[in-house]
Amino acid sequence: MATSSKEQIEELLANFLQESTAEDEEVLLHLLSGLRAKQQGVHRRYINAALHMVGKFESEISEVRIPITPVIHNTIKVPHGGIIATIADAAMGGLASRSVPEGFNVVTTNMNVSYIATTTNKELIARGRFVHKGRQTLVMECDIEDETGRKLAIATGSFFVIQRRSQA
Repeated sequence: MATSSKEQIEELLANFLQESTAEDEEVLLHLLSGLRAKQQGVHRRYINAALHMVGKFESEISEVRIPITPVIHNTIKVPHGGIIATIADAAMGGLASRSVPEGFNVVTTNMNVSYIATTTNKELIARGRFVHKGRQTLVMECDIEDETGRKLAIATGSFFVIQRRSQA
């Protein structure tokens, strides 16, 4: 008899916990609390939930924050460059998407990240702003820092305006 998804999850979880380290348990707790927050409507997307991403968007600037935990570490235990790119894309794209007319959205067409430094501090903060606002293309830039103000990276991105798909 085939096992259900819930049974598979319970078995994997039991096996995982039986062999887990303290760091494994910290990571699992982080991911599960993020997923629970998504179920409760705190996050709309799984990536935001997994990263515990919090954003603040005004008309011309944005700020997106994520905690630095083992979930986002690379092999030398500092934030992975791909995560830094992800938070930059969220800050720039989130701001860009809020600037287009009702019924439209944006997609990232190009992004460049220049990495400057790394950190072992507690939080990544990405601040996005406009460079150019066209009818079809938006160009953005973003500074990524830790909570002490140490600049970690600079990103630029281009976003194309598309018609929003209907949610059927």
